[in-house]
Amino acid sequence: MASLIRLILFSMLMFYLLGTLNILATETASTFRHYDCKFLPKFRPKSSYQLNLNKLLSKLTSKVNTTNYYNTTVSGTNKQDTVYGLFMCNGYTEKCGECVNTSIQTLKSKCVFNKEAIIWTHECMVRYSDRFFYNTTEKRPSWCVKNSEDYEGELDIFNRMLSSLMEDLLNEASEAQMGSVKFAVKKITFSQDKHFFGFAQCMPYLSKENCRKCLRDAMNFLQTCAKGKIGGRVIYPSCIVRYDHYLFFPLLRGKRKNLRVIASIIFFHGVVPVIVLLFVCYLLHRELRKDLKHRKGNLTDYIFGLGGEEISTGLNSLQFELSTIQEATNKFSDDNKIGEGGFGAVYKGVFSNGLEIAVKRLKKNSSQGAIEFKKEVLLISKLQHRNLVRLIGFCMQRNEKILIYEFVHNKSLDYYLFSPQNHRKLSWSERYEIIRGIARGILYLHEDSHLNIIHCDLKPSNILLDNKMNAKISDFGLARIISIDQMQGITSIISGTYGYMSPEYAMLGQFSMKSDVFSFGVIILEIISGKRNVDGNGKDLDDLLSHAWKKWKKNKVLELLDPSLRHSFSETEIKKCVQIGLLCVQGNPDQRPIMAKIALYFSCDQVGKLPLPQEPAFLMRGKTETKDF
Repeated sequence: MASLIRLILFSMLMFYLLGTLNILATETASTFRHYDCKFLPKFRPKSSYQLNLNKLLSKLTSKVNTTNYYNTTVSGTNKQDTVYGLFMCNGYTEKCGECVNTSIQTLKSKCVFNKEAIIWTHECMVRYSDRFFYNTTEKRPSWCVKNSEDYEGELDIFNRMLSSLMEDLLNEASEAQMGSVKFAVKKITFSQDKHFFGFAQCMPYLSKENCRKCLRDAMNFLQTCAKGKIGGRVIYPSCIVRYDHYLFFPLLRGKRKNLRVIASIIFFHGVVPVIVLLFVCYLLHRELRKDLKHRKGNLTDYIFGLGGEEISTGLNSLQFELSTIQEATNKFSDDNKIGEGGFGAVYKGVFSNGLEIAVKRLKKNSSQGAIEFKKEVLLISKLQHRNLVRLIGFCMQRNEKILIYEFVHNKSLDYYLFSPQNHRKLSWSERYEIIRGIARGILYLHEDSHLNIIHCDLKPSNILLDNKMNAKISDFGLARIISIDQMQGITSIISGTYGYMSPEYAMLGQFSMKSDVFSFGVIILEIISGKRNVDGNGKDLDDLLSHAWKKWKKNKVLELLDPSLRHSFSETEIKKCVQIGLLCVQGNPDQRPIMAKIALYFSCDQVGKLPLPQEPAFLMRGKTETKDF
């Protein structure tokens, strides 16, 4: 018992010491600065530009106690002597004047004779330049600052909650106006004693759309550079986004006290002893229950239904009432139906706030239970990529299983490729970007997401196009939700489309990432030729693959090209895409490249640097001639 008491006292002492160090480290971090002025054009000492710059900095200093944002211009006799400048303080800061003055002095000492400079600190940004930069969205120079500590816990739930926090900040910051500065702060609760705090801000001269775009890009960068960390921020000249595990902005405006320090002291000298004692009691209780668990199994799993409590926590913001979906789709009216596939029908809907959605009503033949379905939805909802259709939510009520996606306006790729009236609307440059976009989306599914999903049904009708004709892969989680929960193996349930399924999957039920690679290769060749790999009756399966192979062997790949593109295309890009497509549809799956290699192939300037493909699957040996398209 004495040893246990010493352990408790030692643990409490360590918590106090760590708490104090954390407070001190946090306060020291407030001096952090990022500035950029290297390798930029210089001005001559005592030149007109220097005189104008000094005037501009004086004007900025004179305004620091009256506003959180100010921009001004000092014009010179010659255009090249004109100086543009501004400062912007974080919307929550109470030390704007002090921050701006300190930043200006730093620039004067660090960026001597530079025509352009920018500095970001915790509380403000100061910038000047010889070029007009107002009303523009800029992301260079940029910085990512991350906490060195990793999040300890369920990363899936952490990333999902963090994405929700970022989305709320984006929406509020682009709309909100505090004085003259667009910003938002927000707190998100993980559990009773675990919170995260977020902040986002745009330059006030940015439009709502540009503000959203800047913040979205910053958030995407943040999710990569600070992945799994308990704090991080991304700083652009036009916007900033940040999250942290402690309260870094004041709770009440107008108070000069550092509320975070006070809160930290209260926490570490009042709450921590209780937490430590409870933790020790928990450890003792767990030791006593070990034998019982060993005999009776994991009672927690039984009570919460395979992690049901954690699932419910993450799904609150994703679940919609059936009545809401029925209202949005006019009770699943046929007039609202926009498609139907192997997994169910798709309806266009509009929420009462005007948000357009695509509603997939899954067929009712799934044997999957409620907890499993919700678990899969939670996992898939955290997949965020510009080349994937975003899952907004779900509904599971009255024997219905419904998925709700963002609505993508320009329909699907097959609508443009195979329609006599519409295929001329896709230029080669658009087709090339669509191919690369699909590749990026598949690479994310295979390797860059936490789930490593195999799509199993890649085809042009599952590639949607947004209002800028960017490719967005849809139905990327349905194979996983419906039946497949492993990354490779053999299945008796073949879910896919004839003509796009790899031979080993179609005939033997063997699936892997190489199955999606095969489908991608077929899509590439269809995009280039504007022709289907298989007609509506399922005949001539290998015509396009065989035709492409023989043209490539004869070095006549340009004869594959859609006639509507004859007067506008890049020969290098065409040849490269044909060769990549043929590499993807090789009969032996081991010879097909993985998506990471395919991404590298697109960066090759010369086709000769690519590997040589072997004959495609389903090649019609014995056929003496190939059908011309």
